Amino acid sequence: MYTLTIALSVLSALSSVSAQAPFVSGSPVILSAYPSATAAAFDNDNKHGAPNGKAFKYFMQIWLENQDYSTISNISYYQSAAKNGITLTNYNAITHPSEPNYVASVAGSNLGVTNDDYYDIPASETTVFDLLEAQGLTWKAYNEMIPAPGWTGFSAYNGAYVRKHNPAIIFDSIGLNQTRSANVVSGDRWLVDVNSKNVPAYSFYTPNITNDGHNTNGTFAGQWLDGFLKAAVYDKEFYKDALILITFDENETSTARNQVWAALIGGAIPKHLQGTTDNTFYTHYSAIKTVELNWGLGSLGKGDADPSLSNVFAFSTKKLHYENVNVYPVPYMNDTITGLMTGKSYNETSSASPATST
Repeated sequence: MYTLTIALSVLSALSSVSAQAPFVSGSPVILSAYPSATAAAFDNDNKHGAPNGKAFKYFMQIWLENQDYSTISNISYYQSAAKNGITLTNYNAITHPSEPNYVASVAGSNLGVTNDDYYDIPASETTVFDLLEAQGLTWKAYNEMIPAPGWTGFSAYNGAYVRKHNPAIIFDSIGLNQTRSANVVSGDRWLVDVNSKNVPAYSFYTPNITNDGHNTNGTFAGQWLDGFLKAAVYDKEFYKDALILITFDENETSTARNQVWAALIGGAIPKHLQGTTDNTFYTHYSAIKTVELNWGLGSLGKGDADPSLSNVFAFSTKKLHYENVNVYPVPYMNDTITGLMTGKSYNETSSASPATST
């Protein structure tokens, strides 16, 4: 029964969500701020003149949820994935809880988000998506069980999809923009894009709240990951030129150092490094910095510009002409970080109001 449940869970991640429109208090929810904004995201070709990557052609992040490094490192599914790349034994989240880490992963700062509430971050705040677009590079945020492209609601399908795990849509510069919000799509779109050899330069893949381990455990998430990689990543055309980061938003034991399991896989990893470990100090800002240098994007000027928080992935330093720093002692990364958005959940920066479907 357990194996069947996992199998069905993997299949659900790879098939279209065809359930009827979710409802709030008996009334239909508007599925997207821009229902017509779907076709715009189907073409993932970079614009003419977009830069070539120095160390990789495609970058993808797959985020899982709330597990300690010591737990995950002993589970065979993650060990199997790591054999195809490099285990990052000193990778760290930024803070607690989940949403501030997701925001930080694309903005270089949690921007004062300190909880998992509904936030609309003002359009004046820049993200890695802005840097990518400025250079003509394409991106997509793939979210399992989001009801429709660009949907701005708080949660859907009894909480299987949650806004707090979708960093792109939290920013008004995307959520209120018809063209840009079309890049925030369902997880089933990933396999369509892969099989049509239409993968964007930058991808952020968020499993649903069961598959990512949040409402289950590390073993469940690991078996989902194993199935997803085998069905939709390994042996696909894009893989030979890809760098894929698999990681967790934060650890489970908030009193311990906020170390999370992470691994880099993909054809961009030299063969002689596959199956090895890297003990360089990394954070979620390291992914931003590595992407910035790979394509010459410039900087967000936040955590990505702090050398002590944004070491780039060591295998790529020569190609990126960057020298990492030794961070010691390693910080615990558990502090609550206040700022712009602190105390401003359910704020009025967006015309869309929070919605929860059942």
